[in-house]
Amino acid sequence: MGIKPCKECGSPVSDKAESCPRCGAKQPKKTSVLTWVVLGVIVLVGVIGALAPEGSKKNQTEIAKLSSNNENSKEVATPKNWSYETTKDEMRNTTTLFASNVSQNTVNFDFPYQGGSNLVITLRKKGDATDVIIAITKGQILCSIRNCEVAFKFDNNPIQSITMSEPDNHSADVLFVAHDSTAKKIINQMKISKKLTIEVPFYQEGSKQFTFDVSNLDWK
Repeated sequence: MGIKPCKECGSPVSDKAESCPRCGAKQPKKTSVLTWVVLGVIVLVGVIGALAPEGSKKNQTEIAKLSSNNENSKEVATPKNWSYETTKDEMRNTTTLFASNVSQNTVNFDFPYQGGSNLVITLRKKGDATDVIIAITKGQILCSIRNCEVAFKFDNNPIQSITMSEPDNHSADVLFVAHDSTAKKIINQMKISKKLTIEVPFYQEGSKQFTFDVSNLDWK
C-alpha cells in the first residue's frame, strides 16, 4: 500500500482510499497495469489495421508489374514472323486462308517510292486452289505480260528461277507464282526452311534482294 498527498488539502491518503479522510475529496483512481496493456494492444491493432491495406496495395501493384513484365518478356522472346487470317464468303459459303510474312530488310527507292519498302510474301488457299503471292509495299515491279523470272533461295540451297505473272488487273506491285505445282513446291520448302531470299526486278531500280524468316510455318 502506498501513501500520497491529497490534491485538495495535502493530507496523506492511502492509494487504496477512494476519498481523503480529512476533506472528503475523491481521489483519482490508479490505472492498473492490465488496463495499460489492454489499451496498448488496442492501439497496436489499430495501427496494424491502418497500415495493412496500404501494404497490400503496394504488394498487389508490384505483383501486377512483375506479371506485366513477364508477359512483355515472353512477347519479345517469341516474335511471330507469320501472321494468319481466315475470311469467309457468306454468300458462297467458302473460306479463304492466308499466311503472310514481311521481309526482315527494307530497300530504298527514288521518288515517288522513297522512305523504305518491304516485300511481303503471302500464301492463299481457297478450296483446292493455292497461290503464292509477293507484293512490294512501295515500288513498281518490272514484269512483262508474258511472265517474268524471280530468284528464290532457301537457306543455303541452290538458287531457283521461279516463273511469276502479274494479277488480272495488271497491278505493278504484285506477282503470283505462275504454276500451281511450283506454288506447292515452294510451300513445302518453306515448311522445312528457316531463311528465304527473294530477288525481284524493279522498274528503273534494278534487282533488289529481300530476306525472310520462314521458320515455323503452320500451313496444311
